[in-house]
Amino acid sequence: SYMKNIVLIKFLIVFLLGINSAYAAKFPNIPKGIDSNTYCDKKGGSFGHVIVVLDLTTTLDEARIEFIKDQVFSKEFYMNYDPFTKFSYFLVNHNEPTKQKFLFSKCRPKTGDGNLSKIEKATLFENTKVLNTYSSRFFKEANELHNKIFSVKKDSKYSYIYETIAYIFQNPKSDFKSNHSHRELIVVSDLMQNTKRLSFYRACNANSDNALCPTFNDFMKNLSDKDYLIATSPNGTNINLKLVYLNNRCETNKSLDKSLKKLWENYFESRKFRVLNTIHQTDINILEDC
Repeated sequence: SYMKNIVLIKFLIVFLLGINSAYAAKFPNIPKGIDSNTYCDKKGGSFGHVIVVLDLTTTLDEARIEFIKDQVFSKEFYMNYDPFTKFSYFLVNHNEPTKQKFLFSKCRPKTGDGNLSKIEKATLFENTKVLNTYSSRFFKEANELHNKIFSVKKDSKYSYIYETIAYIFQNPKSDFKSNHSHRELIVVSDLMQNTKRLSFYRACNANSDNALCPTFNDFMKNLSDKDYLIATSPNGTNINLKLVYLNNRCETNKSLDKSLKKLWENYFESRKFRVLNTIHQTDINILEDC
């Protein structure tokens, strides 16, 4: 009986290893129900979703493009989130928000690297090499997206930052509902909202030497189209909000930078977002620009 048990255990190990290699080659992603093109949960719900809003109406030099790459396209960025988190990008450019569509919208597969964390490690039914191949492909595609986005340069009269955020929350295709375990909105921008209806450029007197933004409360008091803002504003309950602030204006406008950032942070707080620490691009080319 002892020998029988040994044989049985050996048989089981061989059987499981057989399943492992056959199964792992075909399905690198556990849990079941993962889409092999997007690596996302087919039902869409149970994992996190990170939406990055990229403002291309900002002046973008090489240093800035590299900075943006590090912040929202790098392997380090994606690894801050659990496997199968979905990443989507949405542009603010010369087009109105309704003419834009989500870019990328893929979920990060596991890397198979158990040294990074337990949740990255291959399970019994997964093959570490396959996981590595899939995750490397994901990082490569993200890098290609970055190159593609920044290869197009078009000037824009307007900067639809607010409208873009409002549109994302109104658009059912955004897949940004509370069925996700974690939701995060990241806005990469110089934050200079400028449309006919809502202009921080005007409100902050941005052209003048003593440019300064009003407080959020004062801004709301003096806003002629208050109903529009209140009606279109998203509800940020349980959503993380991070600003990646591209600030490299001249020394004289330091107060504009500070007050503009505060205006946005207070707006998001008023909409119940969990506002995370703002990331600043350091003033890289300050002397060249002035």
